[in-house]
Amino acid sequence: MQLRINKKSIIRILSRAFLLLVLIAAVFYYLLTKDTAPEASGPTSVTDHRELPRLQANATLIADGLSAPWGMDWLPGGKLLITERHGALIQLSPETGAGKRSVITGVPKVFAGGQGGLLDVTVHPDFESNRFIYLSYSAGTGESNRLKILRAQFNGTALENSEVIFEVAQSKTGGQHYGSRFTWLPDGTLLCSIGDGGNPPTQYKGELIRKQAQNLNAHFGKIIRIHDDGRIPADNPFVGRPDARSEIWSLGHRNIQGMAYDEQHGRVFASEHGSKGGDEVNIITAGANYGWPLTTYSTEYNIWGSSISEQQSLPDMQDPIAVWTPSIAPSGLVYYTGNHYGDWQDSLFLAAMVLRSDTSIMAYASLPAGAIIRMKVDSSGQSHSQELINLGPYRIRDIAQGPDDFLYVLTTPANTEKNSAVKTGALLRIEPAK
Repeated sequence: MQLRINKKSIIRILSRAFLLLVLIAAVFYYLLTKDTAPEASGPTSVTDHRELPRLQANATLIADGLSAPWGMDWLPGGKLLITERHGALIQLSPETGAGKRSVITGVPKVFAGGQGGLLDVTVHPDFESNRFIYLSYSAGTGESNRLKILRAQFNGTALENSEVIFEVAQSKTGGQHYGSRFTWLPDGTLLCSIGDGGNPPTQYKGELIRKQAQNLNAHFGKIIRIHDDGRIPADNPFVGRPDARSEIWSLGHRNIQGMAYDEQHGRVFASEHGSKGGDEVNIITAGANYGWPLTTYSTEYNIWGSSISEQQSLPDMQDPIAVWTPSIAPSGLVYYTGNHYGDWQDSLFLAAMVLRSDTSIMAYASLPAGAIIRMKVDSSGQSHSQELINLGPYRIRDIAQGPDDFLYVLTTPANTEKNSAVKTGALLRIEPAK
């Protein structure tokens, strides 16, 4: 009897065999790496979010139907401004939520690619007299783009007299790591974070762009400080140095997407994305170097998780006050001063977008939910306790204290499950558990 084998059947069998081998290899890799988070050898202990005690809180839906919300700030009178990353600026009243919202006109054209787009918004401390608001956004194309800061006057429905008061001096390719979070200092100057430009293989002048975080003549991987009109404060730490840009306030950052000012102790906190773990919170000091990429608890985004640096601490570089591995993907940050939540006063609250299950490459292919992390930081800058608040199937992008002293969060859906309560971006109010 002659055996006939169809050519298409052979290809089908070989394809299935190959897929089976890939699946088996992936399962073995996951089993080998699922509980092998890097051990800390530096001065800051690494927190595993899976071991944190859980806090209970209720999340009340204020408004949904938002498209990739990124940042928010309150206007006098209680209305809220919300940026949508694809380029819209929304005004709404948290009291009426979806029933009363409007799209503000006059917003600049943005490059909404990758992580880029319309990012943070902040209202001038003297808004009632000058009507100024500020936007951070990426502009350009995928081949050449940069972060810009716009100042404009808001007349209630539109932006007027718009002016770019700062832009990153160097353009970059791709759509990663813009930073972009604002915070005001008591003297009326404005801080803004700028990301390091992207992961490998993104380059700048023939080397990995992340190395520019240590270059004082580049804006990548820095926090800048400017006056409200873009002028450079005379007391910035690098003013007068020919090898440095005078706007720079601190250096050695990867991608800060959360900043908060603690009025009680006069401190600036910043939450910073690590690379595949090694997420951080730092206390920011003028002129300080925070190490990236020379010191880090992070590893590369590759299947073997190779080290970015063997050093977690070096002389003359600042150590973080908290580190997380597996990743929590830290974003917005607020120092809470209200009285709605018992002993939560004077706590740092961090928006965590994605709680990774482990440090394997497979964990970075999934879309698990985020949470809020509450931290107590003493007057000496030591973090003594952490607790985690799960809100459901959301990625928590930003968190802020409202005029009513409640905490508010901006979210995007963590998954597309049929039982997911909210399919779009949303504004939630956090209330004490009953």
